[in-house]
Amino acid sequence: MIIVIFLAFVAYEILTEAINKLFFHGTIQTPNYLAIIMALIGIVVNIAMTRYIMSIGENINSPAIIADAKHQQTDIFSCIAILIGVILSHTGYPFLDPLIGLVIGIIIVKTAFEVGKNNINNIMGKLPSDEIIEDIEKIVKSIDNVYGIHNVKINYFGSYALLALHVDVNPELSLIESHNLIHYTQNRIKEEIDIIEYVTAHACPLGIKYDPIYEKKQ
Repeated sequence: MIIVIFLAFVAYEILTEAINKLFFHGTIQTPNYLAIIMALIGIVVNIAMTRYIMSIGENINSPAIIADAKHQQTDIFSCIAILIGVILSHTGYPFLDPLIGLVIGIIIVKTAFEVGKNNINNIMGKLPSDEIIEDIEKIVKSIDNVYGIHNVKINYFGSYALLALHVDVNPELSLIESHNLIHYTQNRIKEEIDIIEYVTAHACPLGIKYDPIYEKKQ
């Protein structure tokens, strides 16, 4: 989220400078050819850096590192835009340089919005993705005497997640068998899904619903 704040400041500076030059008669200068060389170097370096940082962030599931990779990615678009703007400004259209700056500013705003939205969703408790639910179901259904899951809740905490769920089990199992089966199921999920560090599972006999009248009898 701190990276989002920095991106917002950068976007503000770029947009105000571009708007000033385009609409309020700011001084427009044609960049020299050194800018073309630097833009080409910037494209290559930033592509390599973005891929490297993103791979690290995805491997350890770090929102901060992924956000940094997104931030780095904006530099790729910026360098491409600068390259195009400098080349076109030397063809007799110097106003294209601040126009490209305006486009860069908008791209950075869009990136900041996407990064901010993803991290706010994590903080507020977003719904788990269909992919992770499917992975959990696949693991659970591969275990004998387990038939499905429901009431799945996942809380994300940076690079890991906590899972709580109800597991449909064979109603003919004894209490000890159900106990062992649930622990085995929890361990399988933790072993096979990297992001999940802790699992709380509740055994539900298949086809049998909880009777609220039981509470009144206590």
